[in-house]
Amino acid sequence: MTKMKRGIKMRRGEEEKRRRGEREKRRKGENSWVIRIFLLLVCVSFSFSCKPNSAILNSQKSNQSLSANAADKAVNSFERDLETMRTADFDFIFVLRRKDGGKLDGEDRKYIKTNSPAETNRFIVSDEEKAVIAGSKFKFAPENLKILQERFAVEDFSKPAADVPPPNANATANG
Repeated sequence: MTKMKRGIKMRRGEEEKRRRGEREKRRKGENSWVIRIFLLLVCVSFSFSCKPNSAILNSQKSNQSLSANAADKAVNSFERDLETMRTADFDFIFVLRRKDGGKLDGEDRKYIKTNSPAETNRFIVSDEEKAVIAGSKFKFAPENLKILQERFAVEDFSKPAADVPPPNANATANG
């Protein structure tokens, strides 16, 4: 063998001894101090993170006031939606609610849209899904109102008759 091959074999042998030594240390637990420190750090971090959250403990007091505010929000959202319809300058505004006071389901909404005049410009579901506000520039036909009143309580928030322009006001103004 040449000197170079012998050197390589010796390095391999030294490397093998080093690996065996590390394996023996692991078996004997000489590196266990690293594990112990790690476990200690984990325990310490858990002990600092596990304390009661004062925000949650104090939230019960604020929840009682929030329930009162929720009722105000429902009224305010209905009033806001109604004001939106007035701001949009609809001449005829009707609020439809179930007679039993319950929430409107998909079938109720479909019934309202089917039995409202085609000229109805906008529908808004409001008051926590208990009311539909319908806005139109055109008067509802008495037949449509009668059909809707059979199933729903209908409130009229339309402009007074004196404020409503005649149906063909633009045609006479331009003509």
